[in-house]
Amino acid sequence: MRWPRPGPGPTAAGHREQEEEGEGAHGRHGEEGIGGQVVLPREKWQVAGLKVAPVAQRTLAGTTFVTGKLTLNEDRVANIHSLVDGQVHEVRVQFGEDVRRRQTLAIIDSKEVGNAKLRWVQARLAAEFARVNNDWAQQINTNTQELIQALAAESPLDSIDKRFAGKPMGEYREKLITAYANLHKSRRDLQRLGRLAEQGVAAGKQALAAQAAYEADRAKFQALMEQLKFTVRQQALMAEQRLREADQAVAAARSQLFILGYRQTDLQRFDPIKEGEAISHYEIRAPFDGTVIEKRVVLAERVGPDTELFRIADLSTLWVQADIYQKDLPKIERLGDRLRFRAPPNHEEFDAKIFYRGDILDPETRTVRLRAVVDNPDRRLKAGMFVDVALPGEAIADALAVPASALQEIRGRTVVFVRHEDETFEVRGVDVGARSGGWVEIREGLRRGESVVVSGGFTLKSELLKASISHSH
Repeated sequence: MRWPRPGPGPTAAGHREQEEEGEGAHGRHGEEGIGGQVVLPREKWQVAGLKVAPVAQRTLAGTTFVTGKLTLNEDRVANIHSLVDGQVHEVRVQFGEDVRRRQTLAIIDSKEVGNAKLRWVQARLAAEFARVNNDWAQQINTNTQELIQALAAESPLDSIDKRFAGKPMGEYREKLITAYANLHKSRRDLQRLGRLAEQGVAAGKQALAAQAAYEADRAKFQALMEQLKFTVRQQALMAEQRLREADQAVAAARSQLFILGYRQTDLQRFDPIKEGEAISHYEIRAPFDGTVIEKRVVLAERVGPDTELFRIADLSTLWVQADIYQKDLPKIERLGDRLRFRAPPNHEEFDAKIFYRGDILDPETRTVRLRAVVDNPDRRLKAGMFVDVALPGEAIADALAVPASALQEIRGRTVVFVRHEDETFEVRGVDVGARSGGWVEIREGLRRGESVVVSGGFTLKSELLKASISHSH
């Protein structure tokens, strides 16, 4: 690459006043440090991606600019408080640190949390015990009721023993079998003495005694069956009620922990023996991915629900806010659901989605607030920046314009590279105006028909700056 000695840039004929807020020249043309020429052999154009195009006149959609401001996305900002009283045991993040959802920010020692965990563990143990008791009571009820039905049907004792062997009934099996056996014996004695009395072998008095004994045993057996039917059913109902109460105690303990932010998976891990003193630890977690933009907690500090510990913001999106005067309200409707704005330092354009157009006019400023959300994945945009928000204006006919890609910035001045000869390019300061659809109005500095670099200008800019440094030495 050959470098002719840099010369002064073209002098502007004048500098007119800026017509619209946020627009205008970046200085006078021809100032020291802007002028110069670069010679780039044609065989290197393709590698540099260099393309030229003529300056032309075209109609640009009119645009006016109002001052706006970037703010945090209020839907993605969280003021983090502790839900419990306690003392700060550990702080795990620093101011400005990026955090992930559910990441632990700090740990609080809390008696309330320790008691809540213990209640949960105790309630679960009590519920398990009540469930075992209920299962046992239900089995005893079922088996005892079946045994009573079999005995009432006067089934043989050997078949009853075989049928109910191994089925739990507690003490009721013995009571019922004993009463049934006594009744069976009394019935046989009555039958035997009755036959003997008829034959005159036994006295009638003995038969009457046998009859009385049989009636007594039958009454006892009937009473016992009625009593046990009620008793085992009542005990089963009571066991079921105790289980229901135990389950309600578990649900209450679980709900208390859910209120404190714990999840079901956390509850399964609680173990007072393994945790020891850590059972009182309460973890403050991030609600979403974001950045710690405020940190107001230190080690061993006493905190509670009224203490703000951290402020976290998701900076991947921001809000654009602009106050629109009453006279410009019709322009808002022409925006559709999108708006454009320019941000410093290079006046790069961004696109945002409008979600609020303002419904109430501020009585003092006579403006409505327009709000839009803009994606900010690389965080180039910063909350607090002032920006230029584009509103539709009158169309500009026969505007001298170049593609926005033709503009470069050198030492704070907006310039373009103008092709003079086959391989020679002059750097020239320009006064820019309206921007529309990727085109930029050139108010001063260029003439119709001149050819400018519309792609690859950064390569020329870099070489020009390196040449300027070498000449200065």
